[in-house]
Amino acid sequence: MWVGLDLAGETLGDAIPLLAEVGSASVAVCSSSPRPLGPFEYNVSAMDVSAVARWRVVCLLMLGAFLGLSGMVYAVGLLPGDVAVHGEILEARGTLAHAAARWFDYGGKWVVLGPAILLLFAWSSTARRRWWLWCALMPVGGALEQLFKFLVARPRPRGVNWGFPSGHVTAAATFAVLLLYVLSREPASPRVRVSLIVLAAALVGTVGYARIILNAHWPSDVLGGVLLGGGCAAAGAWWDSARGGKPAESARAADGAVGARG
Repeated sequence: MWVGLDLAGETLGDAIPLLAEVGSASVAVCSSSPRPLGPFEYNVSAMDVSAVARWRVVCLLMLGAFLGLSGMVYAVGLLPGDVAVHGEILEARGTLAHAAARWFDYGGKWVVLGPAILLLFAWSSTARRRWWLWCALMPVGGALEQLFKFLVARPRPRGVNWGFPSGHVTAAATFAVLLLYVLSREPASPRVRVSLIVLAAALVGTVGYARIILNAHWPSDVLGGVLLGGGCAAAGAWWDSARGGKPAESARAADGAVGARG
């Protein structure tokens, strides 16, 4: 019996150093820096899966609808309702709405959108985290808008220059959808959320209305700008959420938990 106990003791004595080595190796692996993600890889442990799926659907639907609308405009020219809606809106020329539209038109220009983006960066840590992505969306959307103007080649209502899609509306829609994405990732009161959602919708709506009443675009030009700008911003939101962009409230809670443990 004593021999058996001695053998068991020797076995345990040999096993303990081995377990210690395995534990040290595991800690070293866990504490090592993670491998950089490839361009088509997701950080599944960090990303918000529901947000990724939601923005993927929005992006694909809006850009798919834009491509379909572009094909229709290229094949047909003016779409059903373009002339009727355009004429109905032009009847308000010379009124207060026409005068206000001259100011609304600035909502699709850098003189308004530039400071608006800076304010968004100042307010939101989510927007600041990948500021370069959101700054790149505007010129990327503008480049695509100019490309499709060339490809579709449909004149504006005045008969000069190409108008599909509207560049002003593309820029306004890009910012509006970016604002909605950032709002979905930041803690905010219901009043602030409703106010910013109304602001985003009003920005796109007033800029679109201004471009029509100023006789610069057809209604389908405006719709194309909404789809292109919104789709580009949704693509950025899809990419950001897939790379581990967590809501600010969750991130702050996690930081607090780490600080409490420390």
